[in-house]
Amino acid sequence: MWTSRRLDGLDAARGLAVVSMLVAHLCPAGGIFIVPEYLTAPLFAVVIGVAMGIQLADRRPSPGEFLVANVQRGLILVVLGVLLQAMYAQIVVVLPYLGVLIIVLAPLALLLHRLPVLTLGIAGALAVVGPLVVERARANPATATWPQWSLDLVTWLATGQAYRLVSFLPMALGGLALAVVLRRAARPPEGYVVAGAFLALAVTAYALGRGTPDGADAYSGTTAEVVGATFFATATVVASFLAVDLLRRRGAGAVLEPLLSTGRLALTAYTLQILFLAAIQLTVGPRQDDSWLILGSTLLVVVGGCWLLDRRFGTGPMEWLVRALRPPPPAVGRHEARPTGGDAAA
Repeated sequence: MWTSRRLDGLDAARGLAVVSMLVAHLCPAGGIFIVPEYLTAPLFAVVIGVAMGIQLADRRPSPGEFLVANVQRGLILVVLGVLLQAMYAQIVVVLPYLGVLIIVLAPLALLLHRLPVLTLGIAGALAVVGPLVVERARANPATATWPQWSLDLVTWLATGQAYRLVSFLPMALGGLALAVVLRRAARPPEGYVVAGAFLALAVTAYALGRGTPDGADAYSGTTAEVVGATFFATATVVASFLAVDLLRRRGAGAVLEPLLSTGRLALTAYTLQILFLAAIQLTVGPRQDDSWLILGSTLLVVVGGCWLLDRRFGTGPMEWLVRALRPPPPAVGRHEARPTGGDAAA
């Protein structure tokens, strides 16, 4: 069984995704600061896949319970994402895309979580087919006459400029396959080799993609970008587990607490980001949000806020809402209810 300490590696990866997201959204500089553009969304997708794999392997929820819980969680992300997007237009809110990913991934995870080789094969095939689907969907003239709700759905599935299910799904399947071997892959010293190998494969995929007409730019959804982003994100997950283990063995684990809290309260963190930026816009009027001042203040509000909420209440308001809306587990025997046990990995 995974202990809560070992799952802290997943919280660290999720927290790093939040910090990377803030840099990608708000940093005014180029150069090395462009790296989060390539990492943020793929890391969220890979972490979703890893979390589902761990939950299915260790918690063993019933298929119906697992599917219902993830459909409910996905729908919450879709609805919340639509509301947040209406509040602030300078950022393309990723939550609806991740919500659709969770809904689609859940039945696949049930079928594939013990079959990592087949999972990787399907992920590779989707990475090749996905760009063709995007191209066909964007070129379909019939969508011009569709109602708005169907256009939104097509955007989330295939035609989104920054995000889309067909790009996220192979990344999440890569995370699902990683979950099978994560115990060994994230254990030092082997973990350093694994993380380094994944990173080298990511660099290779990006380099090869840049030599093709399709390229490998962030958010492009090309085969090279999807493959490179998947390896980049899986390397980051492994490195997160290694970093947690190393810092705690050195007696410096306390420095991780703000990042771990942000990872545990990732949905609250995302919501805080949009609310804070919308408040700034309401106060000072429309302005570009790429500035060091806005980046620094947003990091302080989001990371600091999540740390305080986690220390004081052990959860955040959005995480509480997801649990409050979760269907009750089926009864076991006459007087007991079996716990889902999915919160730590979710």
